Amino acid sequence: MSKKEEISYQADPEVEKKVNELAGSDRVLRGWMALLILVIAIAMSLYHLYTAGFGLMPGVGTRTHMIIHLTFGLALVFLIFPIKRGLGQTKIVWYDFLIALLAIFVGYYLYANQTSTSILTGRMSTMDLIMGITLLALVLESTRRVVGKPLVIIASIFIAYFFLGHYLNPPFRHTRANFENFIYEMTYTTSGIFSTPLSVSAVYVFIFILFGAILEATGAGKMFIDLALRAFGKYKGGPAKAAVVSSGMLGSISGSSVANAVTTGTFTIPLMKKVGFKPQVAGGIEVASSSSGQLLPPIMGAAAFLMIEYTPYTYAEIIRSAAIPAILSYIAILFMVHIEASKHNISGLPKEMLVSARKTLIQHGYLILPVIILVYFLVRGNTVPNAAFFAIVILLTLAVFTHRMREKMGVGLLIAAIVGGFAYAMHFVLDWRIEIAVMVAIGIFVALFVILLQKQFKIDAAPVRFGMRELFAGFEMAARNSLTVVVACATAGILIGVINLTGLSAKLPIIIVNFAGDNLYLALAFTLIACLILGLGLPTTATYVILAAMVAPALVQMGVPIMAAHLFVLYYGILADDTPPINLPAYAVSGIANSEPISTGIQGFKFDSGALLLPFVFATNTVILLLPENAGLYTWPVIAQNIFTALLGIVAFVVFIQNFFLVKLRFYERLLA
Repeated sequence: MSKKEEISYQADPEVEKKVNELAGSDRVLRGWMALLILVIAIAMSLYHLYTAGFGLMPGVGTRTHMIIHLTFGLALVFLIFPIKRGLGQTKIVWYDFLIALLAIFVGYYLYANQTSTSILTGRMSTMDLIMGITLLALVLESTRRVVGKPLVIIASIFIAYFFLGHYLNPPFRHTRANFENFIYEMTYTTSGIFSTPLSVSAVYVFIFILFGAILEATGAGKMFIDLALRAFGKYKGGPAKAAVVSSGMLGSISGSSVANAVTTGTFTIPLMKKVGFKPQVAGGIEVASSSSGQLLPPIMGAAAFLMIEYTPYTYAEIIRSAAIPAILSYIAILFMVHIEASKHNISGLPKEMLVSARKTLIQHGYLILPVIILVYFLVRGNTVPNAAFFAIVILLTLAVFTHRMREKMGVGLLIAAIVGGFAYAMHFVLDWRIEIAVMVAIGIFVALFVILLQKQFKIDAAPVRFGMRELFAGFEMAARNSLTVVVACATAGILIGVINLTGLSAKLPIIIVNFAGDNLYLALAFTLIACLILGLGLPTTATYVILAAMVAPALVQMGVPIMAAHLFVLYYGILADDTPPINLPAYAVSGIANSEPISTGIQGFKFDSGALLLPFVFATNTVILLLPENAGLYTWPVIAQNIFTALLGIVAFVVFIQNFFLVKLRFYERLLA
């Protein structure tokens, strides 16, 4: 087979630019300004990499860690994101420089004064008050620039409720409005901005965004897409099925539906159109599969780390419970795609146009190892940041030495020996964990094995080169990709603070339960609607935080197990990402598909709705969640029976939505489905 006949993923140089534009930044920088952002982004990534592997630096507590994390994020936001889109800026304007410097100064002030008497006693000085107000304004403005107006509007409503709540009637009435107390609680305690969401962003989320960015820089995206195409490409609607599988795998790691949709959609959407899918349908399939990846273990975007803080479960227990519903939801998307292809008689790609699976695995297969290492350390009981750190260590070792030793075996082996010896020596000199040296050693041996395998089968090395340029690009992309999460979590902290300070956290479950009249199905239906409305235009992390605080406790109060309640709101929070009219992934891919954004969003919602009722299943019958508290309660035949009946329901619902099964359905057949 000639190389010209093979279809293989090629990275689009415009992808990063497109992602930034869709996130609200069309500021294209060159020269020293681009270098400045690169340096700050690398510093941010290296700081989080260090803390994940070695813990917090001496004198740095959890709150200080959050301050550093937020300060990095705010500074980068004002340097990267213009005050509004469409300005076509090619440099950082003077006022954004000043705002970025102000953000750094505020961060330093918070760090330097967090143990001052005025802060510890709650009696703020005038300067404390000014800095608190400034921080609040910076967080809201950065959120507007990066996430958009919806989250800022919601935050403004909550702030207004704090100050005007005494004008309302019970049960929403409260009498706790006080300006100074509000600023103090929001900015100087762990009740507001520096609460659980930002802590999760700083401790858990960033390191996984970094892992995903480096993995993408090594060519993992190419591997996932090539393997998915090889597995599904020749079948009916093959490119669409390949898009579902590859986008799901990447979506679990990236945690950003927009970035994932653009990265994989750049390649998969033209292929889907080529075999006969309509532009808006091709875009919708990419939207659905990219968004739903955030439900897929082992990484689940950022949601699993948030759930650790909001539920009593461990990471391993969360991903085990999420596994079956996630797989069922992707089977629903695949079946929806299959029916769509059958309706319009869309075939797959010729087998000779697909890349050899053996070639792909020999070229890139080693990139699966870091994911396996990650899961191993998580199951073994290591902390989540530690597991991600070890996975990054072996990933970097593999990426660097598979290229270096292929180009110059002798020099590569010498450098490998030096690096391996250094890592082992540091275990004794600086008490580095022995796992670091082990990961480096395994990475070197696997890299050598891959090179010998490539030579044995006369297969060229992977075309994606990995050197310092790619490493720095991965660090920068990680920092850029994290900004949405950083500012969304900071603003979500304001919402959580208002809910707790006003006593709304205790009242909301009672209000919802009373409104539903103790009818669980009615409460679940109200929750579904609330998830879709609150999640419009918001990143999944912010949506989940709001719903976990406001709605999940009501479901728990009505007898839904904690895990089921939180997975319920997470599932529909992710679905909200696909819901028109504010559907960011649809706007992202519509430019690639040359389709209308709203119609693309409608198609995305359609393809994601095959498992629309699945959360109702596991909320009322938790067998398929494999809950720890149910261990030993159900036999595997019972679990298999529940999975089968859930799958049967999904198939019937997909048939109903598509109005097609082998042939177009009659009216009564559709109703029966």
